Amino acid sequence: MAQFGQYGGQAGGAPQFEQQPWFQMEPQGNMGSNHSSANSLDGMYAPSPGFQGPGAGYGSYDNGQSSFGYDPSLEDEPPLLEELGIDFGDIWSKTKLVLKPSLSEIDPVLVEDADLAGPLVFVFALGGMLMLHGKLHFGYVYGFGMSSCVATYALLNLMTESSAGIEFGAVVSFLGYCLLPVIALAVAALAVSMTSTLGSILSALTVLASTGTSTRLFEAKLHMRHQRYLIAYPLALIYSVFVLITIF
Repeated sequence: MAQFGQYGGQAGGAPQFEQQPWFQMEPQGNMGSNHSSANSLDGMYAPSPGFQGPGAGYGSYDNGQSSFGYDPSLEDEPPLLEELGIDFGDIWSKTKLVLKPSLSEIDPVLVEDADLAGPLVFVFALGGMLMLHGKLHFGYVYGFGMSSCVATYALLNLMTESSAGIEFGAVVSFLGYCLLPVIALAVAALAVSMTSTLGSILSALTVLASTGTSTRLFEAKLHMRHQRYLIAYPLALIYSVFVLITIF
């Protein structure tokens, strides 16, 4: 009759152990009661306070922010173009006003909102068109443009009867938008000689178109319709110089 050893195996043979899961194994030695052993195991395998389980921190929110730094309040922020003051609808409305002049009343919103994005683009466009003619007149365009804006700003504030006057940004905006006919003349100069009779007529029409549109904008802004001819005279000189820069 076979005899079994201490561990349940046959006598004289290799001891056989019964495999048990690790959570059912009791630590050997004098560890106290079963209750204290369970508490010891709980302390050994208890997760740390910062551990939140698998997938913790992925897409989870803590005080309105996720672990990736996403802040839901950023969804209420205005678009970048709006923060920069660039409104393409307003730019297109002013562009149509210059390209299609009419005798109807100008929308007050167009004269109150003075943006600089459109004029900046048109000044670069004029310099680029002159470069296609082999004329590197960027310095003339920018230098005379800025000096004419300063002179017009000072002159209009001396002429106006309003205590508020006109802002320098509005002067730059109106003069810049009314450069569109000059840019069209620079495009026509690629195919037409500006020293011919047709070129002279186109140049005169360009000065009249730019002067008329800019005068209407300034008189609508300052409510100086009775002084519109005094406003138109210096503006005609300014756009005549721009046309001369384009021709020569």
